[in-house]
Amino acid sequence: MEVIGPIIGVAVVVFIALFVSIFVIEEGVRRGMRKARADERAEVAAMADEDVYDD
Repeated sequence: MEVIGPIIGVAVVVFIALFVSIFVIEEGVRRGMRKARADERAEVAAMADEDVYDD
């Protein structure tokens, strides 16, 4: 019965680490998507700008 305490402690620490890492990964994906959208908007704006000056 003395072994159960440390096992539960390790399980809790692992669970918290997994939970935190999921949030960190999700935030990184969200930032990456935001940057990709901003880059895409900038590219579209640059292409539209080129079309205006092509005449």
